[in-house]
Amino acid sequence: MNEAPALRISGLDRTFHQGGRELHVLRGLDLQVARGEAVALVGPSGSGKSTLLHAAGLLEQPDGGEIAIAGQLCSTMNDAQRTAMRRDNLGFVYQFHHLLPEFTALENVAMPMRLAKLPRSEGLLRAEQLLTEMGLADRLSHVPAQLSGGEQQRVAIARALANQPVLLLADEPTGNLDQATAEVVLGELLSIVRGQGLGIVIATHDPLVAGRLDRVVRLQAGRLAE
Repeated sequence: MNEAPALRISGLDRTFHQGGRELHVLRGLDLQVARGEAVALVGPSGSGKSTLLHAAGLLEQPDGGEIAIAGQLCSTMNDAQRTAMRRDNLGFVYQFHHLLPEFTALENVAMPMRLAKLPRSEGLLRAEQLLTEMGLADRLSHVPAQLSGGEQQRVAIARALANQPVLLLADEPTGNLDQATAEVVLGELLSIVRGQGLGIVIATHDPLVAGRLDRVVRLQAGRLAE
């Protein structure tokens, strides 16, 4: 039996109402992301890239269409089920790391596993393994203020991977880094994604980032084109 894709979106619609006008951001949009596949989401500012990521990440409800994560249909889930799906199957990486400043790198990465009720010792061990994979074996006990921008983003990526998601959603994950650091961080991220068989969608304005991924889809006028 074929394994279900990490993400399958069918007929997605999203409309916003502003000042008496209807703004159709997503119009019957379809997207599928296989496990182990890295997809770049590009498009002009205001085209709806973040809206699409929020819908795919179950952070907001679309007006129509279906979203399935690892073969599980999410459209009919209640709030508790959607929260559990996000916790267990989704990872999020943003342009800004949003690390907890009073906690060490190790503790920041272990936090999602504590929320998932994983034993503390197991969570810390996995956090150490992830940070080591991201090249931060000597930064485990450092708080964010003691880390460079690239190191902080590596911690954020490790945190997104903590609960072994099937799908990562990244919004300009290297947008706040210099080019050399961005290339290194992206390389480490893609190595883990492909090695663990995750799907990832990266919204980006950077053609160098898009060019390193498996596929590029462009969002324009509410629809996707490859």
